[in-house]
Amino acid sequence: MGLLYLSSPGTDITSTFSKVTSEDIRELRARSIDFLEDLQYKDFDKASSYHSNDDRKSVDIPVLIERLFAIKPEFMDIMRYEIKDVDIDRSGDRARVKTHTIIKVLNTDEIREPDVILYWRKDPKEGWVMKLESSLR
Repeated sequence: MGLLYLSSPGTDITSTFSKVTSEDIRELRARSIDFLEDLQYKDFDKASSYHSNDDRKSVDIPVLIERLFAIKPEFMDIMRYEIKDVDIDRSGDRARVKTHTIIKVLNTDEIREPDVILYWRKDPKEGWVMKLESSLR
C-alpha cells in the first residue's frame, strides 16, 4: 500500500521555494553578466555599483582587477565570458556565480581563460549586492 500526496502548485512549499530560487538565479545571472560587460567596456564606475552603498565609497575596481587577473586593466581585453553556474546557499541570502572568461593581453599573443567566482549577498534594502572585494581577490 502506498501513499499518494496531491497538492496544488500554489500551496506547495517546495514549489514556492523553487520559484523564489529561480527568480534569484535569473537576477544573479543577469547582474553578473552586466558586471562582466561593464568590465569589458572599462566602465569601472558602473562596475562598482554592484557593491552595497557603503562599500561603493571605498572600492577601487582597477586595483582589484589587476590583483585578480595579474594584468593592468588597460592591457586587458575581455573577449568573451559566460556564466557556468549559480549557487545559492540554504538561507537564500548568499550566492556565488561561477564564470569563465577569455581575456587577451593587449600587445601580446597571450590569451588567458580564468575561472572567476563572484560572491553575492542579499541585502534587505538593496537586494543582491556583490561582495566585490572577496570576488576579485
